Amino acid sequence: MTDTNDSPAQENIGYITAIQGSVVDIRFDDKLPPVYNELRTGENRALVVEVQAHLDGCTVRGLAMGPTRGLFRGQEVVDTEHMLTVPVGDKILGRMFNVFGNTIDGGAELEATERRPIHNHSLPLARRNVDSKIFVSGIKAIDLLAPMERGGKAGLFGGAGV
Repeated sequence: MTDTNDSPAQENIGYITAIQGSVVDIRFDDKLPPVYNELRTGENRALVVEVQAHLDGCTVRGLAMGPTRGLFRGQEVVDTEHMLTVPVGDKILGRMFNVFGNTIDGGAELEATERRPIHNHSLPLARRNVDSKIFVSGIKAIDLLAPMERGGKAGLFGGAGV
């Protein structure tokens, strides 16, 4: 008679020890998750907590990426064993995403799109394109007062009427 083990791989589970606003301390008895790993907790494991620091050999400090209301000390937290990722490639051009890489523009869901971690090494300066071309945003005030370089990193934030 053969003994088959059909159980899934054992999850790395920790427990909340402290909550201070969006900062959550979590104790892991087995394996400490690496910094920047994505942890899940809350109802249906919907709340994402990103590991920011190792406090000691069995405790991590994480930043909750949503409201912490309803969390409690002793609550179970699961290590996903990967970092937060976002979609990349030509399929995402013209689309809007939240911090988790989920579409928020009402368009069709992305299918089979490559994803990369949000914490990645920057391209070395020697490999960057140095063609100083201006990116035309189409917003006259920005193009005149704060022109942006094509290929550079820029973010625009504003509210209604801005």
